[in-house]
Amino acid sequence: MHTIQLNIDDSIFDKFMGLLEILPKDKVKVTTQKEYPSISFEEAKQKVQKAVNSILENKGIPLNQAIEKVLQS
Repeated sequence: MHTIQLNIDDSIFDKFMGLLEILPKDKVKVTTQKEYPSISFEEAKQKVQKAVNSILENKGIPLNQAIEKVLQS
């Protein structure tokens, strides 16, 4: 078996997946992964508000720790 990685624009992703679905299931294994994890607007708003409140309450973490935490995600 061979492995390939494709970056497919959202505008044609569903069509491309439809094409793969017609291939024999025992011959092709499809694993999908979004480039960036998506969250809802409300969830993002809550996270930003929590971060702002933490700063205002002097409960923030040092910048290098914040960057390291983001890189580990």
